[in-house]
Amino acid sequence: MAKSKTKTENVMISRSDIEDILALYNVIDSMTNEVGETFDIDISTLRDLRSLSYKVKSRFDFRPQKDEEGDRPCHWKPEVLPDDERAWFWKGPNG
Repeated sequence: MAKSKTKTENVMISRSDIEDILALYNVIDSMTNEVGETFDIDISTLRDLRSLSYKVKSRFDFRPQKDEEGDRPCHWKPEVLPDDERAWFWKGPNG
């Protein structure tokens, strides 16, 4: 299958653009969590939103924030960019 060109090929994304995408991700993530708790949406729609949410998070390596009291993530807080001083990274079992 031939690779098709897109409008964004060879275009640099500014930090401001990435911050906007991060804000979008956080809104989608919050919405899907809330909808998942109330079950007031078609489950396949929720599954699609969650899947896309994870794709955006993975593509841009959005990170959970560090817990202020220990080396663990705060999954209930909005995600941050990987170079943010609040970003949490797993260090593995050998630290």
